[in-house]
This record gives sequence, C-alpha cells and structure tokens, in this order.
Amino acid sequence: MLSKSRCPHTGVINFYTDGDPFLSVGSVAETGVPARYVWRCHVADGASGSASDMALAEAYLRTAIAGSERQRVNTGHRRIERALVSHAAIYWQKLNDLSYQRP
Repeated sequence: MLSKSRCPHTGVINFYTDGDPFLSVGSVAETGVPARYVWRCHVADGASGSASDMALAEAYLRTAIAGSERQRVNTGHRRIERALVSHAAIYWQKLNDLSYQRP
C-alpha cells in the first residue's frame, strides 16, 4: 500500500510504502506551462516519465513501482552493475541487501 505526502515548500508529491514511511519510493512534480507532471520511480532502475495530468502520472508511477516489486519476486535478488546505474539505484540496492539479511 502506498501513501503520499505533498511538500508544502516545493509542491512535489512523494510516495511511501508501509514498510518504510520515511523513505520515498517515488515522486510526482508539476512542471512548465502548460502543466506537465513528471514522475520518477526511485526503486526501479531509472524509471521516469511525464504525463498530461496528475492522475495519469500517479498511475504510471504506481505501475513502475509494482513492476519493480514483481521483477524482484520473479527473478530473485540481482546485483546491480555500478558502471551502469545511478548513485540512487546503488543506495537502494544496499538498502535491499540489508533488508534481505534480517532473520
């Protein structure tokens, strides 16, 4: 289950899981004129995009997060090659490694 919170300063909407309500798994922000909404999934490898309205951007984000979870379950835990991914992805991989090590 995802929860969301809007930052009062930037207007960015961050999405959180029940497992860690303090670490964002994705975000949606309004940009430009006419309004476009940019979404970013922090748990999938570089998943991001834009949409014409907030509801559509949120749907794309939820799909990317769900796809990330399905991939992790179906293919098992996989290593990320450092040369091909961002620092954020490497950070998430370390967090995932730690969560799998707990009894």
